[in-house]
Amino acid sequence: MGSASPLATRLRHLASAVLCLYAVGLFLAEAVLQAGAVLAVALALGLAVSRQLRLAPDVRAYVVASGALCLWQLVSPAVALLTGAAERWPRGSRYGQTLDTVAGAAVACVGTLGVPWWTLGILVACGWVGAAALGLYQHRVPWSWEPPAFLKLNMGRLHENFGTEESPHYASGGFFFHRLRFAHGAVAVLGPALAVLGGTRRARARVVAGGVVVALLLSTYVSFARAALGAAVGVCVLALLVLMRGTPRRVGLVVAAALVIAVLVTPAWSERASRALENVASGERALAMSVGWRLVGAHPLVGVGFGNHKPAALRSQDETHITDLLATDSHNLWLTTWAETGLLGLLLQVAVHGLLARALLRRHRAGSLAATGALLSFVGFHVLSLVHYLPFHSSVHLSFAFVWGLGLSEGSEVLRD
Repeated sequence: MGSASPLATRLRHLASAVLCLYAVGLFLAEAVLQAGAVLAVALALGLAVSRQLRLAPDVRAYVVASGALCLWQLVSPAVALLTGAAERWPRGSRYGQTLDTVAGAAVACVGTLGVPWWTLGILVACGWVGAAALGLYQHRVPWSWEPPAFLKLNMGRLHENFGTEESPHYASGGFFFHRLRFAHGAVAVLGPALAVLGGTRRARARVVAGGVVVALLLSTYVSFARAALGAAVGVCVLALLVLMRGTPRRVGLVVAAALVIAVLVTPAWSERASRALENVASGERALAMSVGWRLVGAHPLVGVGFGNHKPAALRSQDETHITDLLATDSHNLWLTTWAETGLLGLLLQVAVHGLLARALLRRHRAGSLAATGALLSFVGFHVLSLVHYLPFHSSVHLSFAFVWGLGLSEGSEVLRD
């Protein structure tokens, strides 16, 4: 069997470097995630142009659908301007999030060159355990470090006190310095950790995966993110029922029940949980969704243009009393997609997620641990998407995209033996 060519070796090393950079961004910072995503997209395009990209038919369908959705997102503001649905071009930072749409497809393409599974696992495990430890400290003590202004980090969201003056408990952000990015990013990584915990036969890998699962659940708990904690517990229960049997399943269910009890008996958490249904039925989320439906009703076919939800929603502020913060999106993936990119964008979004689910399910049935983890992550994403527009937070969407792209890569059986 001949050795690999120098070009193939260099490409494999480049792919490993890009994936490792992307993995570090999962727990470190949004800028690192975006850098990893940009490099992954560039490498995937290079492989496609040089005709070195070999994809399975179901993965190719997902990649093509992702590209089509990205293309429509890119042109939708121009269409909205031409039809009078929008008054201006979206902000550059928001418009740039079209890149996030193809990040998962790019990772799947890069993964055809080879994936350094053990290296990625060690990086993510160490990083998230460290982030959870920092988050626990932030939960008990106000984080006093003031970041440089150019980082544009919202420290107010981190210092938010959900406890009382006598017993303060602060929202945690880990290295992200934003509690929602911290908690939702943990849900993205939770799927692969659970897949390794339930699927590998290596005792050491199970111990590490179990520690990561605990760290991720702790991260959602100390961030006071209600939807994230609910999604995390739901994904854990699903993994226990699907992947485990006997004593491990029983122990896992007891741990999940203990976490729910901890929420119920913690005054700060209990108060937040009790207001969750009210928030969706008649609170802030209900208001945001009602404005989203208003935009859909006004421009159902083309939408107001990708990234234009906020200025379009604020035009009705005198009537709806929507706030500047709530106007960013409709707090729901499908409603925001429809409002911004119209019916075509909605159908393309459905196609992307449908094709992704089909490809992951096929690999899960074939025994791929990476696909199993990605499917669990996919479930968590769509639970969160009922009350959040996750693509608004670039770091969150890119975290899920990384996990999904790896789930479509080959060689994921290395941890099973």
